[in-house]
Amino acid sequence: MGIPVFTSPFQHQGSVAEITISFIVLLARQIGDRSREIHTGEWNKISAGCTEVRGKTLGIVGYGQVGSQLGVMAEALSLEVVFYDVNSVMPMGRAKPRKTLDELLAESDYVAINVTSDPENVKLIGKRELGLMKKTAYLINASNGDAVDIDALAEALKAGQIRGAAIDAFPNQPRGNKSEFKTPLMGLKNVLMTPNIGDVTIEGDMRVGTEVANAVVANIKLGSTVGTANFPSISAWPLKAGTRRIVNVHRNVRGVLQEIDYILSSYNVGKQILDTKESLGYIIADIATEEVTTEIVSQLALLAHTVKTRIL
Repeated sequence: MGIPVFTSPFQHQGSVAEITISFIVLLARQIGDRSREIHTGEWNKISAGCTEVRGKTLGIVGYGQVGSQLGVMAEALSLEVVFYDVNSVMPMGRAKPRKTLDELLAESDYVAINVTSDPENVKLIGKRELGLMKKTAYLINASNGDAVDIDALAEALKAGQIRGAAIDAFPNQPRGNKSEFKTPLMGLKNVLMTPNIGDVTIEGDMRVGTEVANAVVANIKLGSTVGTANFPSISAWPLKAGTRRIVNVHRNVRGVLQEIDYILSSYNVGKQILDTKESLGYIIADIATEEVTTEIVSQLALLAHTVKTRIL
């Protein structure tokens, strides 16, 4: 309960945006089909249905960390960018918001799904939504596997309702490599499928490692908990000369702060901050002294609701 778990949820966002951009170009030129054919010794130099991406419209569903970066990258390829998000967000570049998902689907040549795994996003794109898309449009999902109804997508592709799809995230994905995997999208033309690798790059992994390592160091040295998944989030400040820092983790119950403050009242507390998350409370207090007696540590440790106390 008293051990912070650090995460880095946003350092892979560039990787996901990049793979989506690659899907757009690959689908437009039917590269997946041509590559598969030539691997089997079949030479098909054809251009039917192949287009350039410049001047086309990319519709981004979910304009968050990934979606906004994707929009900027897409504009560099001369794509027009529109987006739909349930929240009011500031557009980047020349991206234009759309009031409804239906409006976005009807005008987009490429639809990129970038939504969270919240329950309201399950099968966000189903039979009805696919029916609103252009027959020349493509669907791309590199975010949440449950966001697209795969059965409905397979039927739409077979019926020619849309021209192609790229899927990197699937519902009920295998937990390990070399596992058997089946999907109704297998064997369909101009369908790209990858095993949830959108966020897996050397650079992204390095950024994650660096951010988490720096966060752990900041926690050890300063008591900072920014970036934790299970702790209240406090951005700690530099420790001034002539002060010591008390870091206390406790159960978030009524009256515990009063007990802590009573113990600290014997010292001159220069700065103090408290935050809570669910059943956990976290307090940082700077005391104007070079030495903190073991008595204060013992008193804090003996409180009924204390989980852990540290002196920095």
